[in-house]
Amino acid sequence: MKKIVIFFLLAFASISLSAQCINGTKSSPLYEVGSDYVYYLDSLGMEIVRIEYDLIFTTKDSYRYLYSDWEYLLVGFVDNGVKDFTLTLYEYDESEDLWFPVAYSEEAENGLTTLIYKPEETKQFRTVIEIKEFYEGYTAARYGLIYVHE
Repeated sequence: MKKIVIFFLLAFASISLSAQCINGTKSSPLYEVGSDYVYYLDSLGMEIVRIEYDLIFTTKDSYRYLYSDWEYLLVGFVDNGVKDFTLTLYEYDESEDLWFPVAYSEEAENGLTTLIYKPEETKQFRTVIEIKEFYEGYTAARYGLIYVHE
């Protein structure tokens, strides 16, 4: 899966640069980038199990059950108002009643980052999408998040 991630990042770096929203108000450029990612992942025979798009100002949480039978690839991408962002995957500890981090995304490049994780047991996980830094003049952005397994 790591080879796929490396190729994925290289193959789509130019797409994410050229297809981002120019004025920060249109959604379609980000959806077009997401569509390109979907076609590419499908061509590799990977199964997309969730896709989400939303506005983000600082952080957003995404919840999903991940199954121990699968290794997951999470693909995060943002529009051109974002200089840096991360994904962090959290697992819930019922005995402590706390979420604790179990995986972190690769360094974001050209508005794209990935995270790989294989859960030891089937349970609900929380993915936090966090904007670390906006470009000057931006205070909000759009993001896409894709959950994939082979």
